Amino acid sequence: MVTVDRSAAEPSVVPVSPAGTASAPGTANSANPGLSLSTEPELVLLSPDARTRRFDRDDVVVRKGEIALINGHFTPHESMVRDLLAIAHALDAAGIDFLLVRGDHDRPVLAVDRKRRKHITRALAEAFSNDPFYAKPLDGHLTQPLLLADGALTTLRKSSVFRVYRPRIEPIGRLRYGAETAFQFELWFFGEDEIVAPVENSLMRKRMPRGEARETTITLYGRTWRTLQHMFDDLASDVSFDIDMVFSWVDGSSSDFQRERAKRMKAYVVGSGDESDARFRQIDELKYALRSVYMFAPWVRRIFIATDSPAPEWLAEHPRVTIMNSEDFFPDPSVLPTHNSHAVESQLHHIPGLAEHFLYSNDDMFFGRPVGPELFFSPGGVTKFIEASTRIGLGENDPSRSGFENAARVNRALLRERFGKVTTRHLEHTAVPMRKSVLLELEAEFPEDFARTAASQFRSATDISVTNSLYHYYALTTGRAVEQTQARSLYIETTLKLALRQMNKLRKRRDQDMFCLNDGSFPEISDEVRRAAVTEFLEQYFPIVAPWEREAQATVSGTPAATDSVSPGAEFARFGREGQSHRRISAESGELAGAAVAIALGQAPRPA
Repeated sequence: MVTVDRSAAEPSVVPVSPAGTASAPGTANSANPGLSLSTEPELVLLSPDARTRRFDRDDVVVRKGEIALINGHFTPHESMVRDLLAIAHALDAAGIDFLLVRGDHDRPVLAVDRKRRKHITRALAEAFSNDPFYAKPLDGHLTQPLLLADGALTTLRKSSVFRVYRPRIEPIGRLRYGAETAFQFELWFFGEDEIVAPVENSLMRKRMPRGEARETTITLYGRTWRTLQHMFDDLASDVSFDIDMVFSWVDGSSSDFQRERAKRMKAYVVGSGDESDARFRQIDELKYALRSVYMFAPWVRRIFIATDSPAPEWLAEHPRVTIMNSEDFFPDPSVLPTHNSHAVESQLHHIPGLAEHFLYSNDDMFFGRPVGPELFFSPGGVTKFIEASTRIGLGENDPSRSGFENAARVNRALLRERFGKVTTRHLEHTAVPMRKSVLLELEAEFPEDFARTAASQFRSATDISVTNSLYHYYALTTGRAVEQTQARSLYIETTLKLALRQMNKLRKRRDQDMFCLNDGSFPEISDEVRRAAVTEFLEQYFPIVAPWEREAQATVSGTPAATDSVSPGAEFARFGREGQSHRRISAESGELAGAAVAIALGQAPRPA
């Protein structure tokens, strides 16, 4: 059994009782299939066996037939880079030349001379005799991954293309990385007249005249690599510009917020559901929304949090995360304070330092698996939005409707008057891409509507909703946006009984690019059950602590958290341009070996 101790540098492996239940004190009663309220869940992975004992280390378990490292710290991208650097260091030590190549979907590729297969096999087997490195062949007759320590490259003589990786599993949420997020290892033929690769890559065909292969170097992930000329140049198909992200957030649990909101609300008549506490309740969703960026969208440059609440206690100072109060970006501060998200959203483009291209999201929206910027933008900056299946419906705006429904109708009226076209659908509850220049143009086109909405302290029947959906349909009509039809997204209303099953299923499959956990106004389950189920789900789905959390900074000041080996002194970029490289590995990602959390479904949770 793996005992999870968040204060420790790494988890340890302890025995499992004969009945297969946790033997450590403080665990939830295994006979009770109901909601687990434990703050330190302990989950059985698998006790060590002969396969793990071959390695002289206590941080490995067997999972899905592979020996996996216990991982509590590294994201998919970081894990891939650590493995890449480790193999490169071993090849350097053995005097084996190699090239770094940019593969399809920006997957990094190490290319070596196939004539040196035996030498490479011996070198890697020796270097990783105590490390569970696997090579999974993508060509040839065999597809089963084999250990490098067993001389895998010699065993797989018919194969020339491999995914090389150390399987990793996170013990709380069972998040597992494998071949899907690995780098690629290829055996090339280097002849006197031509070079032959087993597969094409982002720049070259399989065959290349030797005279066209001009070698150069590139600095990436903290080291210098030999590569081919233009291999890592920006391609016409790349989304290479800076992209920021803005979250709107309110600490609805604050007594000051509740008191001020109630005092000002006495003079307002609000629409259906707009007075509900559900719109402002929060259980640290923002922390996990930001973790989803860290884990699955490392290409995001900066994160801005638009709020008038004090910074959450878990958030430390960090150069990539900025708290932005309304007075810092509302051009007319006389309209403040505001309790209206429509007002805040109408002024986002005035945030100082915000990139031209950015994503906007609420704190209950999350990335569900690795995603690339091309999900949101074209290489030329055209934004891509996701239409919902829900229709706006007939009728005009009316004070009795919700602010959400009214704003959609106000948006529709403006666009119909301006372009003679009618919008029919809402947008999905996901992060949305936007451009500052288009927003400035939109504000100049409808100045009275922007000013009126910015000055509305609460949601009003005359508000516009810029982020959903005025911007997107305006940009669509003027040629700056298109509909995104390939993304997978899921909306879960967490106050419904169905939500408990939906979260359970999502945690197991991890098959959505984005999802929303919305706090509905008409509950079917108690708030205690909802809060506990959502909190446990988020902790298991996003277990990797982000560097801007106080918990992470406390760990950094102590013992290093790394548990797997890497070349001495190696550094790799988590973000920035190096983070943008190799970002489209996500197309195949999202593998989960997940255990169901015990939530109120009326049945026992199933192990992973």
